[in-house]
Amino acid sequence: MNGRTVAVRLGGYAAPTRRLALRWLRAQAHRIADGLDPDPAEPWAGEGVLCPVPERYADAPAELRRWAADELRQQAAALRLAEGLPFRLTAADHTGRYSLLARPVAVTALPRVAAAPGRGAA
Repeated sequence: MNGRTVAVRLGGYAAPTRRLALRWLRAQAHRIADGLDPDPAEPWAGEGVLCPVPERYADAPAELRRWAADELRQQAAALRLAEGLPFRLTAADHTGRYSLLARPVAVTALPRVAAAPGRGAA
């Protein structure tokens, strides 16, 4: 905006597991990619409205889709999270820079409470 970089948060999700966090990140990668680069066969897109990005330019939607489809990169992200490290994927092109971030958070376990007398399994 006015020559300055502005960060805009487009969403968030507190996932209870790494697997669910990565599933959410994949869905967001597709959502952002499809918003930036819709299928030219969409009914609302008249002929010639959408055109391919020339090979010489960066293509953020294609990078987001590649990441979402790459099992090895998913495993690498899961390992980072398992080690307590954040994971960030950034794809950039002439329209902007798009980042997906997952970070582990410390969760304090609630202390176990002994069952009240007479409340055991029946």
